[in-house]
Amino acid sequence: GYQFVHAADMMFCAENHVRMMKTGESGLTVFRLLTKKGSWVWVQANARLVYKAGKPDCIIAQQRALSNEEGEEHLQ
Repeated sequence: GYQFVHAADMMFCAENHVRMMKTGESGLTVFRLLTKKGSWVWVQANARLVYKAGKPDCIIAQQRALSNEEGEEHLQ
């Protein structure tokens, strides 16, 4: 799904992905996501790794769309 993440937000998303793989939780991630219409929408996400029989099984992510104003606040 990284092809749908804004280039300026890519490293931040990748760092939080690595954090999730190490600790089991990504922490709060705010990034721009490409829509079907070709525009960008700000998204706030938090993901966690779910284990089954002691091994990583799946990732559960909660996401919500942000207003442009909320998203811009995270750039600063």
